[in-house]
Amino acid sequence: MSPGRFREPTARDRKTGNLVVAGFLVGVTATSGLVFLLDQPDGLLAWLGIVTVSTVLLAWWNATHSGYRCPHCGHEFSISTLIELVSPHGSGSGGWKYVRCPRCDRKSRSRVLVREERTGR
Repeated sequence: MSPGRFREPTARDRKTGNLVVAGFLVGVTATSGLVFLLDQPDGLLAWLGIVTVSTVLLAWWNATHSGYRCPHCGHEFSISTLIELVSPHGSGSGGWKYVRCPRCDRKSRSRVLVREERTGR
């Protein structure tokens, strides 16, 4: 893992993240009408499918745009979409996720970072 792949989040990064989550919530809320518009259980199954796919896409987006810093050894790393889905997280102190560091193999509340944008595409 090369140094400089991640950076501290800015106010703009937080705003982008909030807009993505808001879009997710609006989409799930808007499609909740499927439960009533379609015959049962088709409406409920369709809505559950949409929620499941949307949740996985949201976790994928977060996994591809975020990184983490181990508080013990300072190693910066990324995680898979599956780990993104199942690991505990919180918003205190700028955001954290409870994950295992691949370098020191210790579980801890790792600080959330933002993946550097690639330039010269």
